[in-house]
Amino acid sequence: MTEHVHDCIVVGAGPAGSAAALQLARDGLDVVLLERGNRPGEKNVMSGVLIADKLYELVPDFEDRAPLQRRITSGYTIHYLTADAVLSLPTLRDYRHDSSQPLYFTVFRSEFDAWFAEEAVDAGSELFTATLVEDLLWESGRVAGVRTRRGDLRARVVIGADGVNSTVAEKSGLRPRLAPAEASLITREILDLPAEVIEERFALQPGEGVLSLFTGVVPGVDGREGVYYTELYTNRDSLSLTTEARLDTLQACGVPAYEVLAARERHPYIARLIEGATLREYQAHLIPWGGVKDLGCLCGHGVLLAGDAGKFTTKEGVGSWPAMASGAAAARAVKCARERGDFSRGTLSAYVNFLDEEGLVDTQREARAEWSHPGGRQVVDRRPEQIVRLARRYFDSLRVPPGEHPYSMWGEAYYSLIRPLVSWYLRWPLGLATWIDTRRWRRLRARK
Repeated sequence: MTEHVHDCIVVGAGPAGSAAALQLARDGLDVVLLERGNRPGEKNVMSGVLIADKLYELVPDFEDRAPLQRRITSGYTIHYLTADAVLSLPTLRDYRHDSSQPLYFTVFRSEFDAWFAEEAVDAGSELFTATLVEDLLWESGRVAGVRTRRGDLRARVVIGADGVNSTVAEKSGLRPRLAPAEASLITREILDLPAEVIEERFALQPGEGVLSLFTGVVPGVDGREGVYYTELYTNRDSLSLTTEARLDTLQACGVPAYEVLAARERHPYIARLIEGATLREYQAHLIPWGGVKDLGCLCGHGVLLAGDAGKFTTKEGVGSWPAMASGAAAARAVKCARERGDFSRGTLSAYVNFLDEEGLVDTQREARAEWSHPGGRQVVDRRPEQIVRLARRYFDSLRVPPGEHPYSMWGEAYYSLIRPLVSWYLRWPLGLATWIDTRRWRRLRARK
């Protein structure tokens, strides 16, 4: 094993690693896929939502063969939560077959990762399981392979697709360990519920699924608070209930994620959706957040980073399709380097061009911009109480007692939502419109 030099070693048999190995094997390269678990997916117990656009390119008939749970028939249903209310924003459930729309499926990663890695094996890659990479091998200033507990393996290029806490990223010096503001913790419960109950409760046909996102502020110790996101989605015969928060939010708020998840279970709206379900398992998973500052840090002499190791997620934290797309792009960069016989950083930097073709340069830039702005998407999400209060006024306008609100509905929207968010040069005309609308509203109230 130590004498043979492979074209590429891919570390990690998740979506990014298997996509890279599959593409490399189809291109005729000598590729080895390493997985620390006894089988791919063993170390990833999580369920999740798979955006399968890239998978469709790699395996066009995957819908007939992959271990999928349900196909999501609509986008996110958005909900804002307070302690005693929920505001559900309008959504569209579209039953038409539209090839231009993204393909969303719920999957169990323990099943899906094993199947996807087997696709790479069938294409010609070698899979070594129960193989933990502990360090990198170096030769003349470039990465020349990996050191594992089972021995050394040599290769012209190493692709690190080994997750958020990537050994390849750290040992190669391409990326340090993530700071708390650069990662989110997802905790999840798998709740068993018969398929026929799920379909009746959520108005689904067999094989169809839904995905709901709940946003709410959680009060912490000493007056601190944090925004926690909760997802509820349907599997074949179970529900997945999650909560997500950035690690710095968890630290600042001081409320453990599992306590937030338990509180979500008790919310009147969610409690009715999961009524009768029993706990199958409890999961936790870290995901990277905020992209990378310089795409050049994703490649070095004889080494590339893909998937979570390269912080490939969208600004919303979606990682399934960026993982596969980055793995495929990394494979193309390795093939280019193999054809030139040059595995230096300069040649492998073609990776960035291939990422751009996959749409991932824009994805990384958007993720970084979202992360760089304090609060990011939480700017609006920190105000669920104000949003729900406005909704109550809209739906109960005839029952609002005189004098309960000092402003018109537009005025309340301005002071509670718009004014804290807009730039100063927009406040004057909007403030004037608010003053006029509030005076008109007060005159109308006085006549009643």
